[in-house]
Order: sequence, then C-alpha cells, then structure tokens
Amino acid sequence: MLKAEVRKYYRNIRKQFSKQDVERLSKEISDQLQFLDLSLDQTFHIFLPIEKNNEINTYPIIEWLFSQNKTVTLPLVVGDDMINCKVEKGFETQLNSLHIPEPIVYKEIESTAIDVIFIPMFVADKKGNRVGYGGGYYDKFLSRCRPDAKKIGLTYFRPIDSIDDVYFGDFPIDFCVTPGGIESFT
Repeated sequence: MLKAEVRKYYRNIRKQFSKQDVERLSKEISDQLQFLDLSLDQTFHIFLPIEKNNEINTYPIIEWLFSQNKTVTLPLVVGDDMINCKVEKGFETQLNSLHIPEPIVYKEIESTAIDVIFIPMFVADKKGNRVGYGGGYYDKFLSRCRPDAKKIGLTYFRPIDSIDDVYFGDFPIDFCVTPGGIESFT
C-alpha cells in the first residue's frame, strides 16, 4: 500500500474510537512498554497526544518515566522543524496552531543527547517503515539523533505487510509497541 492510502485508512479507523477506547488502548500500550529493557537509557523524547485526533495518551508513560528518574523531552514545532524541550514533573502545556500541546517552560537540549525516541504514527510495516502524518518533522529530527538511539513507534495497530513508497529520507523504527505486544525490527 502507498503511504497516502495507509494514512487515510488508519486515520478513519482511529476517528471511530471513543474516548474510552483511546484510554483503554493507551493503557495497554503503556503496559507493554514494561517489557522493554530501557533501564540503561536516561533521556527520552516523547510526543504529547493531539486529543481531537484520538492519539495515544502518552501522559501515563511520561509519569512512569519521571517515576524512574528519567529525563523527559517533548517536541516543540518551530517553523517546519521541531526542537527538544526538557521538562520537569508537573509541566504545563499550551496548544499550538496545529492543536498540538507544547510545553510552556522548558530547557532546549540537543537531539544527540536523546537515548530513546517514542514516535507517533498510524502504522508500521514488517520492516519497521512507518506512516505518520506526512509532514516530515520526525524524519528531520531523527536525522540529527545518534544512530544508536532507540526508535520506538507507538500505535494502536499491528504492522502491515508492506509500505510501497518508502524513500531514502525515511527512518525506520527499531520497535513497534501496540496494545497486543511489541514488534522488534532490529
């Protein structure tokens, strides 16, 4: 399937989710993360959910990271790119023009300081190629990260067989976490 077809298909399914579905599935994804050994990793980048798009609620994951004394960074869109914002427990957010929650108080850090990146997406294929919104924000960001940083996609949906229009600038993920389990592509 082509990315545009995949994006449309999974966006339509996700639109049908109730708030209860989102919370239940988000908790199942959060629970699955306990099976990944992230004990040696210190600095984590994680997205905040766009609620109107029924995105995965990542706030419980963020609380879990804080409880493990991990450093948490959030994305902040600047023009056609994004920066990493280190936040402290109890951080506050505001919605940007795209309805993405962004931190108000933060300290910017370099992408090379990040050990683990939790990536929003619609779905991945069995090779770890992913389909997001198509803006290229995460591919730009990932190009600045260390090659050994773990790339973990979070999605409601199991991997599909193939995404046919992957291009050179796409960064595959190392793991895909769904409500039903964890797929490893490494």
